[in-house]
Amino acid sequence: METEQYHPGTGFAEHIQTSTYWLRSLSITMGVWPAGQVSIRARCYRALYYFMLGMHWFNTYLQTEFFFRNLGNLTLVVQGLCSFVSISTTGFKLMRLHAYEDELWRIWQTLEESVLIRELRFLRKGNTGRLFGEMDQIVARQWKEVQLNLRFYTLVVGAVASMYSIIPLGSNLYHMVQGHEFNRSFVYNTYYPHLDSIKRRSPLYELLFCSESLSGYTTFAGVIAFDALYVVLVLYASSLVRLLNIAVQETTNPNFTDQERAFFLRECLLHHIRVKRLVEQINEVFSPILLVQLFTSTSIICVIAFAASFNAGQGESEKMLMVLYLIAAIYQLFQFCWYGQRLQNESFDLPLAIYNAHWELCAQEFKSSYHILLLYSQRQIDICAWSFSAMSLETFSTIIRSAASYFTVLQTLAEE
Repeated sequence: METEQYHPGTGFAEHIQTSTYWLRSLSITMGVWPAGQVSIRARCYRALYYFMLGMHWFNTYLQTEFFFRNLGNLTLVVQGLCSFVSISTTGFKLMRLHAYEDELWRIWQTLEESVLIRELRFLRKGNTGRLFGEMDQIVARQWKEVQLNLRFYTLVVGAVASMYSIIPLGSNLYHMVQGHEFNRSFVYNTYYPHLDSIKRRSPLYELLFCSESLSGYTTFAGVIAFDALYVVLVLYASSLVRLLNIAVQETTNPNFTDQERAFFLRECLLHHIRVKRLVEQINEVFSPILLVQLFTSTSIICVIAFAASFNAGQGESEKMLMVLYLIAAIYQLFQFCWYGQRLQNESFDLPLAIYNAHWELCAQEFKSSYHILLLYSQRQIDICAWSFSAMSLETFSTIIRSAASYFTVLQTLAEE
């Protein structure tokens, strides 16, 4: 039997290389790339990253100190809780990426080289030209979509992270130019033990302000690196399942002999096994953090909504920051759930695609083997938050409803 492997066309290759290069550059800058696979310049980035991560956790500690000293003031606690939760979650995300950097590097190589796609062999006498063209169009369209999505996400998260530094900086400059008596503002609600009485004196204030701003940049870059990596890998897995949905139709091609049908049926089964292994690897890296993300998204959305409605004395800049933060938080949760839903949808469609092939026209022996593929395809492929919940739109709606319920509870407590 003459066979050929699937070689992605130029459109697909161009999109995937652009997406992966952009994400790889950001990841190297943040130091979340395997040290043995990068240049000396990237290792300098990694050393810088360790310093930034240390400052990141230091600012988390300072915010914790602030909470413990202001537990009786609901307004102050609520205002600082959003940044505290985001910074803490981002720290765990980056530590997770470092812990699994070798596994991620191997997955990344299979993605950039299209290893799992190229391993699927087709028979030359089939409809390979039409199949290859359809696959290229589908995958190229998906990669173009993910580029637009991640650029928008980067813009929103970057705006939120920047506003945390821009608002207090602008306020300080305004009051200084006007000659007003004022206490210089910091980026976050923090408490500095042994320095609280002198923290607003120069040059200590400037150093502390830069330290907190650096923590905000680390949060921004870490969020983008982790979330974008999740999106790219899950979309890749979704593309592989979609490819199988298309390829399985060829198993019952009337121009094939029984031996050729059995060969291609085995190829589809092997491809399904490889995809499941890939999704298991993705789950191993991301599922614990996804569980943390679900809880933090619930609290962040609830707290931001409460802060925006409860504090009527907010200035326009603070209100705009809350709105941007709410958009970013909801979009972040939606992104995790939406791409998980995409993978789940492709997995749901697979048994139907197998059943709709013209298997009834084939020999009885082939029908028995085909039945095995049909049964195996019913094993759900999805991304899970550590066996707690599958990442899907249903999970998204559940989190939004929970946040609304907690928001009602907070309003009741505030009124009392």
